[in-house]
Amino acid sequence: MNNDMEGAGAINTLPELLAHALAMETEAAERYGELADQMESHRKAGVAAIFRRLEKAEKEHLGDLAEMCSKVELPHIAPWDFKWNHSESPEAIDFTKVHYQLSVREAILLAFEHERKAAEFYAGIALTTTDTEVQKLARQFAAEEQQHIGWLEAWLAECGPGDALATEDPDPPLCQE
Repeated sequence: MNNDMEGAGAINTLPELLAHALAMETEAAERYGELADQMESHRKAGVAAIFRRLEKAEKEHLGDLAEMCSKVELPHIAPWDFKWNHSESPEAIDFTKVHYQLSVREAILLAFEHERKAAEFYAGIALTTTDTEVQKLARQFAAEEQQHIGWLEAWLAECGPGDALATEDPDPPLCQE
């Protein structure tokens, strides 16, 4: 298990878990959409398709979460008070790891890394909480992230030799310094 919750304290209430999940899934859906848009602008249709499929899955999670959250008063959590040890949620791909020549394989591996971090985050909550309802829901959320990991593993297995190659740019950008 990674250290996304190390020293962060346990999540022991359903509203707090839902607030974290809502923030994480919102950020992931937005990021996958932004990355898909970016890859489309660089004519990387295969990479964009991976990010677009994940954006759709995250939006489906958001719909389910919105339904759950409609019956619960969520706490306001400041961005710096979320219980992950990074400035962004575990599921949001770091923009600095994405480049315009990204291969399909690289995109899948990046998404895999962050879906794994999300699954570990929820699994960590299930292990540290003292509330049985929080534990049950955190396990459910971890299982949903594991499902995404399964998809990514299947997509990776379908990759051909060309999917592992970044496209060569005959006219790369120049430094303007």
